[in-house]
Amino acid sequence: MKRIKSFYYLFILLFIFHEKSHANALSSLDNSPSSFLFSFTSNSDTLIARKKWVTTPYIGLMKADSISLKLRTSNMIFTENWINDVLFVYENIKYPDLPDKIPLTLLKPEEDFFFNWYGLLYWGYGPRWGKIHRGLDIYLETGDSIVSSFDGIVRYARFNEGGYGNCVIVRHLNGLETLHGHLSKISVQENQFVKAGNLLGLGGSTGRSDGPHLHYETRYKDFSFDPYFIINKETNTLITDTAVINKSDLIYYRYPSEAPKVKYKRKNKKWKNKKSKRNRKTKTALKGKKVNTPKGSSKKKVSLTKTKKTITTKTKGKSVNKKIK
Repeated sequence: MKRIKSFYYLFILLFIFHEKSHANALSSLDNSPSSFLFSFTSNSDTLIARKKWVTTPYIGLMKADSISLKLRTSNMIFTENWINDVLFVYENIKYPDLPDKIPLTLLKPEEDFFFNWYGLLYWGYGPRWGKIHRGLDIYLETGDSIVSSFDGIVRYARFNEGGYGNCVIVRHLNGLETLHGHLSKISVQENQFVKAGNLLGLGGSTGRSDGPHLHYETRYKDFSFDPYFIINKETNTLITDTAVINKSDLIYYRYPSEAPKVKYKRKNKKWKNKKSKRNRKTKTALKGKKVNTPKGSSKKKVSLTKTKKTITTKTKGKSVNKKIK
């Protein structure tokens, strides 16, 4: 018993000594931002370190308002179909009206590009569960920063009851619109001019969502296309400053409600077409099993000497070939 107590007290002394040495080590660290950043990135994985980048500061309120007003009164990109309380607004433009090739100047020399990337893609662009998933579902944690990809004006910034939850749509100087869904907080106002990298809101899981993530869409005249047509998957930068989007790259159906339902083909063939009773009996006969016969009729023994189209049966010593319909 005395030995157990001595080991116990020795353990307590070693623990106190370890805590004091750890506290001294922390107090000896340099508290400068550079040393903190180095210690943070070296002791954390790249995913967490990548989430701590700083958003671009907003420009002055008066300057932003004047730029927004000028663009919304003189630039055709912003004077055409500018509605704040409607999610998609290009009802007057149909898919056949679009040109076969759409040239876009994505980035000018004095502009920047930012992509909200947190290290993992939950779901890409394309078919999903019988529908077309029109954006990228990007991993994040609730409260992570969501920023604007290009310079532009916020056209839509409110809660959407169609499933996007807190949603922000920015129409950019290049004519594209980017949609950011499921935000936990909206940090901008409609008609507000934003620069690339400006904070739009905080990531979350509002609306029709199974967990925190960013739903990110790129659209031209409300017709969606895969963001990876213009964004490099490896570097998360633009593939080129000037892109040409083919009409075939745009989804013909603008809204999910317009898309036809996708019918899945079952692997089990017996569920594709209902077979008649005669065919089901024939199938059991081919396996060498007895066939049910009506009362009073002679018994039939099935012989396995047959082809695909005929079955040889023996009735009272006579062999008869019957065709399968």
